[in-house]
Amino acid sequence: MGNHKTFLLMMPDYSDFPNLFMDNLNKVGFLPFVITDNPSKFKYKGIEKIINFSRKFFLKDREYKKKLIEEHKLREYYKKISQLDMLDYVLVIRPDAFPIPVIQELKKKTKKLIAYQWDGIEKFPEVKKYFHLFDTFFCFDSADEKNNIKPITNFYFDCIPPVYKDYNAQKPEFYFVGLYWENREKKIDRFISEVLKMEVELSIFIQYNNKSEIKNPKIKYIKERITFLENLRNVEKADVLLDFVDPVHNGLSIRFFEAIYYKKKVITDNQTVKDYDFYHPDNIFVLDENFEQIDSFLNTPYRELPEEIVKKYGFSHWIKEIIR
Repeated sequence: MGNHKTFLLMMPDYSDFPNLFMDNLNKVGFLPFVITDNPSKFKYKGIEKIINFSRKFFLKDREYKKKLIEEHKLREYYKKISQLDMLDYVLVIRPDAFPIPVIQELKKKTKKLIAYQWDGIEKFPEVKKYFHLFDTFFCFDSADEKNNIKPITNFYFDCIPPVYKDYNAQKPEFYFVGLYWENREKKIDRFISEVLKMEVELSIFIQYNNKSEIKNPKIKYIKERITFLENLRNVEKADVLLDFVDPVHNGLSIRFFEAIYYKKKVITDNQTVKDYDFYHPDNIFVLDENFEQIDSFLNTPYRELPEEIVKKYGFSHWIKEIIR
């Protein structure tokens, strides 16, 4: 861009995502700033620690510390916002993770206040209270003209140069990482039981919350979330990325865009992918009780995509669409 317009990113402190956003905003030519939902470390003041212990021990009150943390965050948000000059753009990701008064304060500091709900609206319906606060509101899985909700896909970070490997048709490695969701447990188990009949290697990681969620011996259960950069290293090594759609989402997960960038095949149960310009049956297998056809898909070479389609789904193009 070359004009170094100022850009504030406000988002949850999720893995290493804020750093990747900042790197890519720099690459595009912005002067970026970031505020996360962990603006600074909370510390007790005065006798607050003693009061918290007493309330928790004698009154079974676990809300006192939470209230102190919320008040601390609010003060820090206002402090950080007050230190900012007028900004060209502010992008808030998952606005429902921040108090409404903070969003209202941000609006005074920018020429354009933009929201992106990357987890879907129905999954976090509280965000509906925020629609009216933004100049434009984007969501990856729905559109609503009445509320100024505009659809936009996910993307890949193009500030990281891709590393390619030759496709291993003899014993392809399947890769998936995600949170434990009860509503997709059965379909993942079914998929594993079907593909174990084939010559494949499984690298399936599920982050669990409770030990009772550890059930399938073919899954690698992890307690801590892997970083996004670790995930990309795993993507580079894989031959096929797996995608199991969340029933409350209609849009495409970030896995499809990683697959475009790193030239990977995808197996998914998301039927809507057939509607996108990058879809090709040689590259994307859509599950629909057709497990017996997976072998043929795996033995078909990857179909190269036109460069203009690949670039279309990179962050550099995505961010220009967001600020238009």
